[in-house]
Parts: sequence; C-alpha cells; structure tokens
Amino acid sequence: MHLLNPLQMNDWDNKTFFWVFQALQLAFVGVVCLGLVGYHIPIAREALAFLYLTFLPGVLVLKALRLHDLGTIETALYSVGLSLVVLMLTGLAANIAYPLLGYTRPFSFAILFLTIVAVVQILLYLALTRDRGHAASSPEMDISTSPAAPFLMLLPFFAIIGTYMRNEYHMVTLLFLLLVLIAIVGLAVGFDRLIPVSCYPLAIYTIALSLLYHTSLISEYVWGYDIHHELHLVNSVLIPGLWDMSIPYNTNGMLSVVALVPIYSLICDLDPVWVFKILYPLLFALVPLGLYRVVEKQTNARIGFLSIFFFFAFFTFYTEMISLARQQIAELFLALTILAMIDKTMARNKQAFLMVAFGFAMIVSHYGLSYIYFFSLIPAWLLLVIPERLQSWLPEGLTGKLGFLKPDLPARTLVLPYILVFAALAYLWYSTVAEGTALATVTGIGDKIWNTLFADSFDPTTVQGMHILTSQSATPLHSLAKAVHIATQGLIAVGLLATLVKRERWRIEPEYLAVSLVFLLINIAGIVVPFFASSLNTSRLYHITLIFLAPFAIIGGIAIYEAVARRIRSIRAVPLIGTAYQAISAFFVVFFLFNSGLIYQVVDDSPTSMALETSGDKPVFNGKEVQGARWLFSEGIERPIYVDGTRWWLLLGFDPNRQRYVPANASLVEPNSYLYFGTYNLLRDSIRIEAQEHAVTTAAYTDAGWFIRNRNKVYDNAGSAVYYR
Repeated sequence: MHLLNPLQMNDWDNKTFFWVFQALQLAFVGVVCLGLVGYHIPIAREALAFLYLTFLPGVLVLKALRLHDLGTIETALYSVGLSLVVLMLTGLAANIAYPLLGYTRPFSFAILFLTIVAVVQILLYLALTRDRGHAASSPEMDISTSPAAPFLMLLPFFAIIGTYMRNEYHMVTLLFLLLVLIAIVGLAVGFDRLIPVSCYPLAIYTIALSLLYHTSLISEYVWGYDIHHELHLVNSVLIPGLWDMSIPYNTNGMLSVVALVPIYSLICDLDPVWVFKILYPLLFALVPLGLYRVVEKQTNARIGFLSIFFFFAFFTFYTEMISLARQQIAELFLALTILAMIDKTMARNKQAFLMVAFGFAMIVSHYGLSYIYFFSLIPAWLLLVIPERLQSWLPEGLTGKLGFLKPDLPARTLVLPYILVFAALAYLWYSTVAEGTALATVTGIGDKIWNTLFADSFDPTTVQGMHILTSQSATPLHSLAKAVHIATQGLIAVGLLATLVKRERWRIEPEYLAVSLVFLLINIAGIVVPFFASSLNTSRLYHITLIFLAPFAIIGGIAIYEAVARRIRSIRAVPLIGTAYQAISAFFVVFFLFNSGLIYQVVDDSPTSMALETSGDKPVFNGKEVQGARWLFSEGIERPIYVDGTRWWLLLGFDPNRQRYVPANASLVEPNSYLYFGTYNLLRDSIRIEAQEHAVTTAAYTDAGWFIRNRNKVYDNAGSAVYYR
C-alpha cells in the first residue's frame, strides 16, 4: 500500500503542498477558535497544535533551503529540529520586542498565537518563492504489512496503560510485560527473527518512547530532581507573561525551558507538568532515532539497532533524563548536528547552516552538554588536521597509521570556522543571559578541577566515578551488574581500537571517529579527574558519551567474537550464539534487564526501578504532597522551610530560596521556621539526612520524632504535614 508521504512534505509539488498545508493550518486555527468560544473537542487541540508547532515550521525552512530527497527519517528529524529552533527564536524575539512596543505580556496566549501564525505565514511565502523551480516529486510512504509493525506501535500504549494501573492500583504487571517484550525485540533483531529491517526505525522510536513513558507517567506530578526547578522557572514566565532574563540561575538562560515549554503550554492548552510528562518524551524519543540513522549510514542496520538498544538500555535515558527537560532538547540538537556532520552529499552551505542552527539551539538548550561538545571539538579537529599537515613530509603509510584518516580536506565537515562560530555564540549567550551564571559555573568547575588535579586524583571522595567503581555493591547480584557495566566500557575500547586498525572495514566517518576518541578520554576523565564527573553526575556523563561511543561497543563485540571464533572453531556448536549479532544481542538484553531493574524486582534483591518499585523513598510525589507544598507557599510568609533530602526537590519547584536541608542535629533547626513532611516521612516516621564529602553524597535515615517535638502541626492532609515553631 502506498500513500503520499506526509513526512516528506517538502518534496511535494508546490500546489499540493500549499493546499495540504493550508488545510492543516485551517484545522488548527479552527479547533483553537472553537475552544475559545466554549466548544472543546477532546485531544484535537493538543494533537493539532503539537503537529503544527513541531513539524510544519521546519518543513517550511527545509523547503526554503531547497533541501530535498533527504529520505523519510532525515526529513522528519530535520523538520522537528528546525521547528524547535523557530519556536525558541520566536519566543526570544517576542520577549524582547513586544515590551518595547508596549505589550507587557508577550508570553500570553493571544499574542503568542498570532505571532506564531504570522511567522509561519512568512516562512510559507519564503518557501514557495525560493522553491519555485523545484522539480516536483511525490514521494510515497511504504506501509509495512509486517505483523511486527502493529505490535511495535502498541508498545507505548502498554506503557501508558501500565503506568495508569501503577498509579491507581499499584499494579505493575503491564510494566513487567512491557520490559519483557522490549527484551524480546532486542533478541529478535540479534537473531534476525520476526522484526524485518524495514521496521527497525519504528522499533527504535516506539521502544524509546515506551521506556520514557513507563517512567515519566508515574505520578500525576513531575518527579525527579532538576525538573522541579525547571517547572518553577516555567511558571515564573507564564504567571507574569514575561521571561525575566536577569534571574541569576543557569537554567534561566535555557530557551528549551523558559521559551519552549511556555509556548507548548499556551498553544496546546496543556499544564506545563503535562508538557514535561507527555510532549517532551515525544521529542526526546527522536534522539535514538537520529543516532540510529547516524550509525546505520556508516555501518549497517543491525549494528545501528543494537548500538541504539545499548544507548537507551542504560538507565539514565529513562530515569535521570526524565527530570532534565533542557538536556532532552539539547541532546536532540546534538543528534541532528551529528547527522548533518556525517552527510557528505549535502551542499556545503546548507550543511553549514544546519550545523550552526542546531549548534546554537544546543547552546540555548543546555550549557553542560554544549560545553562538553565544544571542548571535544578542538582536540577532534586537531586529530583531523595534524595528519593533513604531516602528509607532506612523512611516508604515506605512516601518516595513515598515525592519523587513522586519509587527508580529505574538501570533504571534511569539522572545520575551524565552525568551531569558532560555536565558541562565539556560546560565549555571547552565556555571558549575557542570566547574569552570566552559566559562564561562571564552568569557570568555577575548571578552577576546582585544576586546584585538586594533582593532589586528589584517584581519591574516591573527590572522583565520583572512582567512588562508584570502588564502593561495595549492596548484593552479589548488584556486583554482577557492575561487572556487566564495566564490560561495556571494555567493549567500547576494543571497538575503537578495531576501527582504527581496520579502517577499510569499519568505514566510520573521520569526524565521528575523532570526536569519539575524545569522548572516550572524557569517559576516562570521569573516573580519574577530581570533581569532573560530579559536575554533571557520573551516570549522566556516561550517558552523554554513549551518544558517540555506543556503536563501538557493538563493533568491539563483533571483533572479540570473531577473534574467539578463529581460535575455537566449535563455538558455533554452542547454543544461542551462532553469530556475533546473536551473542551481542543476548549480552545487551541482560544489560537492559539489569538497568531496567526487572531482574532485581523479580528476585526482590534491593530493587532499583522507579516504575516497578512502588514503595521506598524516591523523588516521586503524590497529589497530597503537592497540595501540602502549595498550601505552605501560598501562606506568603517569608520564613525558612526545613525539609529532608528527598522532599527538598518538591519544594524547589515552588520557591528555591526558602527551603533548608534538615540538619543531622534537630537542635540546629532555626526557631520561627516551618518543617515539611511528605508521605514517606509520615508513614515511616523517618527523615532522610544527607551529607556531602567533596564529590560524594551519602544519606542516612533518622527518627522523625526528634524534629517535631515542641512543634505545632499547622497543616495535615493525611499525605503531607507542616509543623511550626
């Protein structure tokens, strides 16, 4: 069955494109207007608004650039990326221009709606006039008849229904089933069964979205850590209708939070909480899809799938990243930058435009990821340039071995002007917005690393990665999981070495390989350099490096398997590992089962899963806890609020300046202050006390009774309580 491919609208003839575009726009505007007069069509506004904002502006930019025949995946990914760039720039421009014109609430629905529609009309005019000479084509979309396609499309619904049952009835059966099905898909690809190659992109996106939803949708409120502060900043934009660019928080300078979320919230008529929990996972799930395409173009489809299975099997993807909305968007732009970087068929000026646009969007989305990417570009560029300079006086064979690259300057996409433009944009943004706090932060981290580099290297209290490696695991099963994690890093090292030795077989693009080598050094630095990993968190740092390094784990696995097979000819007689792909898929499915927490949950061995484990002390908050926090801050009395280490994050979403950590000694709590208890505190009569030693945080629980003596209970809703003295 063949239909006109809606994901490649920029390749349609102008007449068809114009009328379909206007029909979509009319439907969107009509649904919005119906809502304004009181006729609400369930889900229609949210779906049409999300489609309009997320896809159509980018399609117009691609058409204006006359970028055609990119393929379904690239066209869809670039369309989404460029749409987000347009939205963030529109929000920034509105926030600057409208107050000068007398409109004091640029982030209000009416002004923002009219502004976005006007911007889209301008882009439509540019697209149709600039692309007038395009030889019309009508790309068709193949509708897969494989039974795997509907099965894969059902996975996100398992996650949605499963989290609903968890939230309402504390039943996790469907979530168990979901994780088992994902593991089966991983094995099916490795054994080349059931899932055809044509379904790999669909499998990547639906599995990624399922994993994200199976955690993001637990609780009816945002959960985790930084996301509470991000929610606070979003509300600080929506309530006054204006983004205060001078608030001195790093996150306040990130348009991925202070512009993009308010735009989606206002135009889609969604509470910001649900923008974070529903819409952002839809965007973040595109990261694995983009990385799959990057790897597939350089190797093959199965290596691409297994690489990305490794990438999203690591727990940070669907746990920590859920509470880091700004990094979700930044990683999407990094994936798009890589995709553009390795494309040697695109015209250089258009490729440069995409790389700079996505680079700028990364800068205004997340400072940490931007710094890591930038500081990897310089040594990677040197790895590319030095062999080119040496070839004039070194033997040809030696330059090939030393540089691992054949000098090919005209085709190289990682060039000095790009690095300089990226550096200039980063410096200008970080030094001017939010009073330069993002620039001051990285400077402070650099000073701390430099001052302790030689004195405290390999000290587990200053090197978070070393602390994780050397600390005692809770149980033997957790020790086995640690060994599996270490093995993946060994596979990455072997894979990079194999790629360098056999460049003719593993034809990884030079730019990708150069940056990957630097990312391996970043990985090592997280283990040996004081305060390096802790500035982000070791698991987040490893997750970021996997964006480049994941494919080399698969290559390393293939290299090891082939080396063993040459020495032990009978290995093919061993059950279940007839090929390298089968052995690798089995290994990474085990890796996934450990990371998802499924194994620990089944054997009841110190469970770790945020979704499967419904008890325990986690930064997941129920409605009564949120209601209690809201009541506390609605009092409007500027008194200190004491809260333990877990509930501290909930209160951060309301006012980051009033809460205090509960001290280990109850007598140190200030008088005339509040004490906030959540559900866990009340049920267990326990408080989490945290202590910081250099880069390592330790926690212990103590009796809550010591802290409420001589205090009056001023609020209680059976799920949270507030005490005063």
